[in-house]
Amino acid sequence: MKKRYDFRSDTCTMPTEEMRKAIYEAEVGDQGYGEDIATNKLEEYCAKLFNKEAALFMCSGTMSDQVALRCWTNSGDEVIIDESYHINYFQGAQSIDIGKVILNTCKTPDGIIHVSDIKERLNSRMHDNTFTRTKLLSLENTINSHGGRIYPIEVLKENYEFCKTKGIKVHIDGERIMNACIASGLKPSDYAQYADTITMSFSKGLGAPFGSIIMGDKETITRARKFRRWYGGHLHQSGFMAAAAYFAVTHNVDRLKDDHANAKLLVDIIRKNTDKVVLNDPMTNIVMMDIKNLGVTADEFVKKCSEKDILLFPYNEYIVRAITCLNVNKEDVIYSANVINNIINEILNK
Repeated sequence: MKKRYDFRSDTCTMPTEEMRKAIYEAEVGDQGYGEDIATNKLEEYCAKLFNKEAALFMCSGTMSDQVALRCWTNSGDEVIIDESYHINYFQGAQSIDIGKVILNTCKTPDGIIHVSDIKERLNSRMHDNTFTRTKLLSLENTINSHGGRIYPIEVLKENYEFCKTKGIKVHIDGERIMNACIASGLKPSDYAQYADTITMSFSKGLGAPFGSIIMGDKETITRARKFRRWYGGHLHQSGFMAAAAYFAVTHNVDRLKDDHANAKLLVDIIRKNTDKVVLNDPMTNIVMMDIKNLGVTADEFVKKCSEKDILLFPYNEYIVRAITCLNVNKEDVIYSANVINNIINEILNK
């Protein structure tokens, strides 16, 4: 089979032989009765890792986020969020239909919401018990739409402390939180201390085939368990997937630094070729390419790359995303970057 170089997402990773062995050997039971050994082990490990009272294994990051919304809000309540975050950009329909919340969006230049932004949103419409009530601040770390940007922990602290004075809870969509930890040198618990709930994905850079997890206090996780069942995420022998997730979080975290280095390498090679493509300086593993100056759309550019077996993701009309992960090594990145450069030169020389 002809090799393809897949940069579409770190969700495209495949389980290694060691992970497959962990799945095969998982000790399982019926988690409906709390008896799945592998799932319980994973939840206990993650609760401790994030220094939270409890954790709950979920089918996906979307389910984790949507359950978090239900835990902290009622129908008609308001969530302050940046317009670029997953819960708005990718999950806007779910948040309105399932969560029945109002997304009061900030428009920041870098995805970093500050206290001043929260205050501005609080004053943007009428709030009281007969109108909408702001119940939740939802943040993201790392920030996908802004090239895997790491949320500054000092800003998280300021936001969290301000929200406490207003009776607003804080949720962190931390699906790539381990990338933030590796790049910043901070621990998961360092970020989690400034959130009432926080999530983590196993099926992105950590390389598991399935799953996410949400951490919080025991009372909140008990509510989350109810909503998980309501949303169809109440699994029985979930330990087969939990075993893969446990392997991922205990074996594949340190290697994320390789993905970060490869993202920087990809940017460096393309930048040496042209200044017509605007690229971010990746803090983690996500590269955003603004190709508007090439005179083609993201869809057209991605199609040209696909014809050369380089798979990229058209993020919007003129932004192309590339994510480095287990799928690609250093040599793959060098090869792919050179192919991308050839395509850029062909477009510019037409």
